[in-house]
Amino acid sequence: MNEEHFEKLRRSCLGAKISRYMKSGIEIERAGVAKVSFPFHGELTQNAGFLHGAILFEAADTAAFVAANSVEETHSVLTADFFIRLLRPVQYEGIYAIAEVVHQGRTLITVRADVYSDSGKLVATGQGTYIVSEIPLKDVLGYEEP
Repeated sequence: MNEEHFEKLRRSCLGAKISRYMKSGIEIERAGVAKVSFPFHGELTQNAGFLHGAILFEAADTAAFVAANSVEETHSVLTADFFIRLLRPVQYEGIYAIAEVVHQGRTLITVRADVYSDSGKLVATGQGTYIVSEIPLKDVLGYEEP
């Protein structure tokens, strides 16, 4: 796989409105493996002060999306499904998700993602399926140009 593709994909994902809002960090370790991190956002907690579960989902899905698209260099992938199990609450900490492709078919890519608190505790685990779309990556905002 090619480092130029990884950098274009990373730049494109960091340019997404949700990534800018979340102040995301995105790393592609190698083809099929990605990490997404979010600092703590106090305004995204539920009533008891815990980070809302939707934010854990967002980290897992984004990391899995990046991992899936890191092995597909021509077209954008789209989330077909994603299942998450929330294991423990997160309070006053950022989170990060590490995702790895577990199966790559011609049109479907399956990815597993684990979400950790910044203190290293496993807080959620999930798995998603991503479909290779007909959308060329060159047409995705930010992929070709900064």
